[in-house]
Amino acid sequence: MYKVLLVDDEYMILEGLKYILPWQELGFDIVQTAKSAKEALAYLSQHPIDLLITDITMPEMSGIELVENAQQQGHRFFTIILSGYQEFEYVKKGIALGVKNYLVKPVDKEELKTTLLQIRQELDEQAAWQKQQKIFQETAVLRWVHDEMNEAEFHTLQNQVAQRVTGPFTPLVAQGSFENLQKIQNYFDARRQMLSITSHISENSYLLIYEGSHRQLLLDIHHLEEKLTSTSWQLIIGETVTEWETLYTSYEKIKQIQSLQEFYPDLLPVKNILKVEMSAKEEELPFLSFNKALMIGDMATIRQELDQVFDELLKIQARPEHVRTVSFLLFIDLYRYAPVLTPEDYERIVAKIRKSETILELRRLFDQILEVIKEQPQNKRYSDTIQKVVSIIHKQSGEDLSLKTIAEELHLSVVYLGQLFKKETDLSFNQYLNQVRIKKAQEMLLETQQTINEISEAVGYNNTNYFSKMFKKLNGLTPKEFRDIYEKGYEGI
Repeated sequence: MYKVLLVDDEYMILEGLKYILPWQELGFDIVQTAKSAKEALAYLSQHPIDLLITDITMPEMSGIELVENAQQQGHRFFTIILSGYQEFEYVKKGIALGVKNYLVKPVDKEELKTTLLQIRQELDEQAAWQKQQKIFQETAVLRWVHDEMNEAEFHTLQNQVAQRVTGPFTPLVAQGSFENLQKIQNYFDARRQMLSITSHISENSYLLIYEGSHRQLLLDIHHLEEKLTSTSWQLIIGETVTEWETLYTSYEKIKQIQSLQEFYPDLLPVKNILKVEMSAKEEELPFLSFNKALMIGDMATIRQELDQVFDELLKIQARPEHVRTVSFLLFIDLYRYAPVLTPEDYERIVAKIRKSETILELRRLFDQILEVIKEQPQNKRYSDTIQKVVSIIHKQSGEDLSLKTIAEELHLSVVYLGQLFKKETDLSFNQYLNQVRIKKAQEMLLETQQTINEISEAVGYNNTNYFSKMFKKLNGLTPKEFRDIYEKGYEGI
């Protein structure tokens, strides 16, 4: 039902309009009547409507002034003007304000009905268009958090939302009852946080990419807590990132927290709000930096990042369960980057993390894991099919390579191969291909004197600017910075 507000200073006119037509059969619901423009504006300040039907001549403020004021305050609706006489100046002003029709009193029943049917058709078309736009936007947000979006597509997403989004960005996932998820959605919508996935609310999940500072997000969440009922809800908050390209790494941590909840609930505190950094204070732990250190692949750099994480845990006097949770999240990153580790290694190391009691014990465990990775350079974890794909990628990464061409070569379905590849590597085909290309670029930067342009072309990128962006996205350094820092000393993991 589309919402209608009736405004007239004559009581009998208002009552007559209520019964002149079967409003609900026509798709409309009269949600409010008002005897003055001020009364109508007060209602509009709290409630959206789809159609305003107002008298033109009223005390203090005319119907035209009512529409003008409402539009200036940001309200959008269709309008029908009623008048006791035909006045050209009023008609002209009404046209300028987008008034749908100007009806002379006494209102002709059939003329009003015809106008309402026209408005309903336009409202239906608007609703369908808005629904389609929301689907496009939600699809784009999902592709963004899964690292499947390029720069042009991100700019398209920016243009779809009400305001230009520039960051910082923090992903958060809400889980809970339908009622609480609706409240969470309405709360963030009111704060113009529009980068969300609302279509899964009926499945008890809501995803939001919060735009703004980490501090402001925590303030908003503090106020949000007061509006939610019982304990049938939970928020998992990712790390705040400044560059849209790295958002996926923060979202991955949320998925890892959800995996922990399912398989190792003892590693997590029972709280309504779980922050990925898991610290008692507001300092953020550098999971993003650790991911980049792993991609750089230098043993000293990786150990330095680990030292920073565990030093921070010591500094804030983190509780043992928090330390174990952080350790698990760090290990998941190592496991994904090191296919030499087997499922048996995974279970053994997770068991050690769960039994560990001190920060020092866990820090030493990571040194042991790094040594295991370094001593076993061959992939051991992938199935024969995925190992074949990996071998093709490494041999042909400098060529124009796609999942489709490999699937055809292996006589497999593209969809099946893509799903299997993602399941075993925890990366999409394009993510894996980019990592292989960037690793080869690292080798060439350290072992040759070739220019950035030459290396870019050699590893499979036709566009040097895109190559440099991808290199910095994965390493946190430009190709030149990487060469300058590591050409004098690099110990590969």
